[in-house]
Amino acid sequence: MYWTLIETAETNPRYGGKINALINLSQLGLQVPKGYFISEDKLTSLWTEVIPELAGLETTVYLNLPTYETIVHRLDQLVFPVELHKETNDLISPNKTYIVRSSGLMEDQASTSFAGQYDTIANCTTIDDIIAALKQCIASLFKPASLNYWQTQQLDIQNLRMSVIIQEQISAVSSGIAFTLNPLTNNDRQLTLEIVEGAGEQLVSGLVTPEQLTIDWFSTIGPTSGSQILSSGQLNQLQEQLLLIATFYGYPVDVEFCFSKDSLFFLQARPITTIHRKINEGNWTTTNFRDGGVAAQPCPGLMWSLYRESWQTTLEKFLIENKLYDSTNIKQLSINHFARPYWNIGVVKEAMSRIPGYIEREFDDELGVYKNYQGDGYKSKLTVKTISHLLTVATRITKTTQQQRQTAAQQHKQLLVTYQSIDKKIQSLSSATDQNKIEALWETIINDAYLQSEQTYFWQVYVNTVQLSMKKTALLKKLPLDTFFQLISKLGEVSHIQPLRDLYEIVEIIVTNDKYKQEWMTNSPLEINTLLNEQPNRLDAKRIQAFQETFGYHSNRELNLLVPSYSENQQPVVDLLKEYVDHPEKLTTVVQHAFSQTLTDKQMEKLIEPYVSKWQRTKVMKDIKMLRELLWWREEFKDVSTRFYHLIRQITLKLGERYSKLGYIEQTEDLFYLEKEMIHSFISNQLSQESLQKSVQDNRIYCQAYRHFVPPGDLMETSVSAEVENLLANKPSSLAGIGANDGIVSGKIRILLDPKDINQLEAGEILVTRFTDTGWSHAFGSIKGLITETGGVLCHASIVAREFGIPTIVCATQATEKLKTGMNVTMNGTTGEITIQKSGC
Repeated sequence: MYWTLIETAETNPRYGGKINALINLSQLGLQVPKGYFISEDKLTSLWTEVIPELAGLETTVYLNLPTYETIVHRLDQLVFPVELHKETNDLISPNKTYIVRSSGLMEDQASTSFAGQYDTIANCTTIDDIIAALKQCIASLFKPASLNYWQTQQLDIQNLRMSVIIQEQISAVSSGIAFTLNPLTNNDRQLTLEIVEGAGEQLVSGLVTPEQLTIDWFSTIGPTSGSQILSSGQLNQLQEQLLLIATFYGYPVDVEFCFSKDSLFFLQARPITTIHRKINEGNWTTTNFRDGGVAAQPCPGLMWSLYRESWQTTLEKFLIENKLYDSTNIKQLSINHFARPYWNIGVVKEAMSRIPGYIEREFDDELGVYKNYQGDGYKSKLTVKTISHLLTVATRITKTTQQQRQTAAQQHKQLLVTYQSIDKKIQSLSSATDQNKIEALWETIINDAYLQSEQTYFWQVYVNTVQLSMKKTALLKKLPLDTFFQLISKLGEVSHIQPLRDLYEIVEIIVTNDKYKQEWMTNSPLEINTLLNEQPNRLDAKRIQAFQETFGYHSNRELNLLVPSYSENQQPVVDLLKEYVDHPEKLTTVVQHAFSQTLTDKQMEKLIEPYVSKWQRTKVMKDIKMLRELLWWREEFKDVSTRFYHLIRQITLKLGERYSKLGYIEQTEDLFYLEKEMIHSFISNQLSQESLQKSVQDNRIYCQAYRHFVPPGDLMETSVSAEVENLLANKPSSLAGIGANDGIVSGKIRILLDPKDINQLEAGEILVTRFTDTGWSHAFGSIKGLITETGGVLCHASIVAREFGIPTIVCATQATEKLKTGMNVTMNGTTGEITIQKSGC
């Protein structure tokens, strides 16, 4: 058979974006015109014999093909098999009109659109019309414009293929295109519509000016503006179904639709391939948020509101107290865009420019921020006008740093006491506990205990950022970069490494006991978990229970309140142990590096001795020790922060269980999608149940609609100048980044985009990914090197990588696209250079 019914088909990458979209829309229960398609392999078998020149080509760089006119002529002479004619004739009805549509293999992809390149032929009524249309679609593969786009994108010649669709042609009363975000303003909570009366061809061809509408769907009941073409009922139906499509795909799409006299039909859905960094006001970034985990994936309402308040209050206080900002009325310091929190780097850079020795490029390099300027950017200058203020700032920062160093231990101790006290209170709650008591404890944790913890952590981050900016430049005038990295590694007993060490010890118990080893190696993780629950007094079971008690506040995706903590379920712990028991070589890095002793004074003196004169060593050692201390405390306060997020999850689950039982919300986890202020309003009877549930629905849709989207790490108000844009566009496509930990290693590449795929890693591979939040920590036990597209020298991943002794490169732009799994590369963690070995894969 040549033709496949769209309604019964399953998606396949070889069908092309258009067919897969129709299959998806049909499976969602949405109405698409009845149709059939010929897959690219069957279609290609019909025409390759008339273009034999294609078979000998290995690249699209030089397409030595016949002219388009010659190909059209050859196809006109081509006789298709009798079976195809008969099958096609059986599918069509004499009283219906059909449309034949191309579906290029590389069309409507995330990075290649081929918009308008391939042909669509309408008003087909006979078998001859359809056969002629099939040939016209095939020929459109070879149009000069199509081939030029193909060459520009440097696509594989083997994918110069297409499938073809035949559908019943809808007699459209109105037609349009919808975008699930506003492509002009980047408003991520708007639907944008362009609508015309009649068929959509006149919209695509530009023959008429469409009616343009925007729908602010988030927290708004119904469309915000009327249409001269569509009724309010049609707009409501369209909005509801567009949001269903948005949540299905999980990234911004544009959608073609039409209304017949009675029904709404969808004709196409494809990724919006160009989403700009532009935003209406301010300059924003997810750096640090992304690597810390909170912006690594969609951030539901509760988590976003917690971060927004703690970031605003702490950063505002830090800037004002240290004379880094003039106004006491500081601008908004964070926004939620593409369902991720961004922080106001524009305000922070303005503040940093007042610090002695500030160089914008070095600051951006430390954080992995997108640069829209040439050279070093802004540099703080010592002039008669600025020297007094710079000295004041330096004095304030020195005092702030001293206070933080003096009080860190006591703050840390007090926070742990608070954590343990609240943890016991949560565990004491039961189904019989009064609702007011649960609500009161939730309010206390959210508004007091959590804020104290998170503000302490953020304060440490700000001190570290400022001090590294001040000290690193001076130190690198005396020390090589690789020596600097060695001096700020081996901090000793970093808390985020302790769980991995404990897991290693449990693995040792398992593999040194013949009975345990046999059971762990022959059973699945689920079967092992059942066995451990049935025999809780086994040594391995007891050690896992102890692990849960000690490290139960951790999870596979920290800073994601939706992910269960280890204390809730031991299965994720068993899964990790099973992986290590089956592949003990993955713990090689752990054994060699992670549990080594702290770098001693003697070792540090030996490292600096070749580069620093005797009389300078005391000052250099003092600065290095201070940086090491600050880096260590950052990780310890991050660990405390993780504990308090665990508490928030536990108390919110308790409150959610109660509200769900009372019918206030549908599911226990609904509360995670509500901002804390909204929950407070409901507790204090200032918000109706209907409004509460509407907000849950909107926030769920918002997070779902961007769950597969990789948003730009930086958003900016001002457009990049034409000169700089041209410079960036013509920049050599070299593969390099910024060194974040010294060492030169060679090995095979493993491209991973999600920590759930960590088990694909083989021991000794070099991990290449977009960024590494805390969910990647377990991968560090087995990798030889780390390359990320974002991040900075101060990010959590870089600090932990240095503790493992793993050479690390950050800010290697498009590394996950330019490198392929299996490639052999050599990476230099000091210089940031990446060299692909000639052996390739």
